[in-house]
Amino acid sequence: MKYLSLVIAVLLSGSASLASAASLYNEARSDAMGGTGVAASNREGAAFINPALLAIHAPKYSGGAVMLPVLGAEAANIDNLTDKFDALQASYDGLEAAINASDVTGITNYRDMLVADLKSLDGENAYGSVGLGFSVVLPTKRMPMSIFYKTYIDAVSVAVIEDSDIDALTNLDPNNPPAVTDLDSQGAVVAGAISDLGVALSFPLSIVNMPVAVGISPKLQRIDTYNYVVSANNFDADDFDDNKYRNDDTVANLDIGVAIQPLERMTIGLSGRNLVSQKLDTVEAMGRKFTYRVEALYTLGVAYDWDNFSLTTDVDLNGHKRFDEIGETQYWRLGGEMRATDWLALRVGYRHDMKDTSSNLYTLGTGFTIGRSFNLDLTGLVGTDDAVGGVIQTSYHF
Repeated sequence: MKYLSLVIAVLLSGSASLASAASLYNEARSDAMGGTGVAASNREGAAFINPALLAIHAPKYSGGAVMLPVLGAEAANIDNLTDKFDALQASYDGLEAAINASDVTGITNYRDMLVADLKSLDGENAYGSVGLGFSVVLPTKRMPMSIFYKTYIDAVSVAVIEDSDIDALTNLDPNNPPAVTDLDSQGAVVAGAISDLGVALSFPLSIVNMPVAVGISPKLQRIDTYNYVVSANNFDADDFDDNKYRNDDTVANLDIGVAIQPLERMTIGLSGRNLVSQKLDTVEAMGRKFTYRVEALYTLGVAYDWDNFSLTTDVDLNGHKRFDEIGETQYWRLGGEMRATDWLALRVGYRHDMKDTSSNLYTLGTGFTIGRSFNLDLTGLVGTDDAVGGVIQTSYHF
């Protein structure tokens, strides 16, 4: 998919995102409250995380809603990776030109600069995630439903520096230099995307007058992987649109959810997403190959609502891994919302990785109701390891 190449190019320019795979979706209200939503999602975002909530919300509304679009990104550990690759390539080109011109002084200077650039890149990496989507909540009562689409992209970029390059350059004789060849050191970006198109169906039930709902979301799922590995002196994010670095597969998958309200203001939710586990190998590039996984993720959530305030928490019940070669994550999330007026809401949250694989995040957001039908939601995220991100979303009610 062409857009995936463009998103990854933005990521590598330092403008987007973090491969934490924290939620497998973006939704501004949920993200502003630390990524919670299994028990607290609004009806626009329910199809993304717990379809059972559609039936819980249905008695409050007579019409439908459209969320279009939601766009979010996170970023961490960028560390000027692209700038450092640019500096290395400039030094490499300078050394090649100096050798061709038999410029001893230039050879010495560019050799030393290239060694310094290689050392500065050693161990550097960048992580990213980008999400986009939409949903249409239909105005049905007996069986509330929503049509939805979402894409979530994970990416990791690393510099693999070989000591052989540093040794060869350190021992290079400016008076008798060898011909310039590609470096053994590499720049690599490994990325995976999950795109879902489906329908969320919710069924309202009652147990001894206690509201209960179950939900199911059958969906068509496309999985894309990218494996771009080149010599460090040839690293260029624009090359992502080359099909030789991409692999893809299309499968069917399923989400389920349950929601109950044991007390008037309390909701307990349980969701299971991507119940049919999948895996897809990347193409092999310069001897490197990776495996991208789509695994079942089970999350439990509790939410409590007061008149003008809500508090909620979610916890993943199992670890979750994207790439075989990268450690799994398991998140605990906490969030709250204050409805300051009938047109303004303020939200805060926190997300912690219990596996210490990805960054811990602090979140802050706001929601505006403009007129009777238009909502604008904004979210900002900051965290450890220089993690930053944001989400913007618009929705319409009819």
